[in-house]
Amino acid sequence: MSSLLMQALTRAGHILKVIGKVGRVSVNDLAEELNVSVETIRRDLKILDNKGEVVRVHGGAICKQYRDEGTSFNNRANNNVIDKKHLVDKVISNIYEGSVIGLDASSSSWLVAQSMPDIRCTVVTNSINNISVLCGKKNISIISLGGHFSEKYKAFYGMIAKNTLSEMALDLCVISCDGFDELNGVWDSNEYNYDIKRTFIEVSEKVILLADKSKYKKKSLLKICNFDEIDILISNI
Repeated sequence: MSSLLMQALTRAGHILKVIGKVGRVSVNDLAEELNVSVETIRRDLKILDNKGEVVRVHGGAICKQYRDEGTSFNNRANNNVIDKKHLVDKVISNIYEGSVIGLDASSSSWLVAQSMPDIRCTVVTNSINNISVLCGKKNISIISLGGHFSEKYKAFYGMIAKNTLSEMALDLCVISCDGFDELNGVWDSNEYNYDIKRTFIEVSEKVILLADKSKYKKKSLLKICNFDEIDILISNI
């Protein structure tokens, strides 16, 4: 067995030991602990992810046996509705005829879908609630992302949804979050929402974060992106 392979196996063992204890590892922390480059750690995590031993996320990886701590859509739909409705008009002003718009499965995006004018445009979404609202608007074309359906989140997730979305090019997307601020970035509570929101960011020309003041200065389990990856913040902070 070559020395390089032995080193890789040693690193993998260390990564799995740490993630088994704390549930999450950081690329930067591992690179420092193991005295290797961040590129080496990213390759290690990719291999472990492909083997099904960890789940890669932005900036690191989480335990394969990760427990979903997210709040169900039904519970979120009734939170801070008045504040959210006051912000929706600012989102609508960015929507124009002929645009291709991504809407995540958040309750905030659901309010955007309800308020969208019936103009010629295309909406890409993984949310059945968004689809239900938009199907009555005859000028709006709807593209639904397939994949594994989550009753809890009323939306489709998984590799099929992510891979389908990654092949698209959107003019803008609207996402929400569990927490955000200028220094620490944008956060969510579970890997399902993380994957889709991260992909929306990657394929969209303009990223709109719709987040009311209750989410400011909060963190959650997974970092979706840095704050400078958001083009427009719509909030009431």
